[in-house]
Amino acid sequence: MPYYCPNCGALNADTVAVCHNCGAPNPSAPVTDTTPAAATNPFEAPTQPQSQPASPYQAPSYPPPVPPGAYGTPPTIPYQYPPPPPMAAYVPPSYGQVGYQEATLFAESGRLQSQARTALILGILGLLCCGLLGPIAMGFGFQSKSKLQRIGVTEGQGMALAGIILGGAATALWFLGMLVSLISG
Repeated sequence: MPYYCPNCGALNADTVAVCHNCGAPNPSAPVTDTTPAAATNPFEAPTQPQSQPASPYQAPSYPPPVPPGAYGTPPTIPYQYPPPPPMAAYVPPSYGQVGYQEATLFAESGRLQSQARTALILGILGLLCCGLLGPIAMGFGFQSKSKLQRIGVTEGQGMALAGIILGGAATALWFLGMLVSLISG
């Protein structure tokens, strides 16, 4: 059965002669003869157990255990938690931050590519059936091409350029048709 050292309160096995923490003698340990045996023959096994040499390292020193209190009572030595470290102030992400910028550029480039596709479709329709769609196709084409160039996206610039060219051709043909109808009419 283990025992608590009366000197320092450390828990020890009942078979040890001294406390592992402070070296106080164990009052309940069996008494052993500490007189060294007379060695008659150096090659003969000793009759007494050899004591272990003292270790250069000492066992850690712990405070004495706290006796258990009654049920529901707080311990006699409360643990003091260290104060939490101070929290840094929240700094909102700045404009142009890499993660935010990539997400907005991706969404913006998708919208501008869709606008360039619309310019191309309006330019084709302006040539085929209604010349009034030509200026609208040119406006969408110029706007999407310049914004795509500004953000550095090459996809969609060809469609925007084709929409500008087809819109300009549809507008020119529409003006020529109006001029011919005015002169002949």
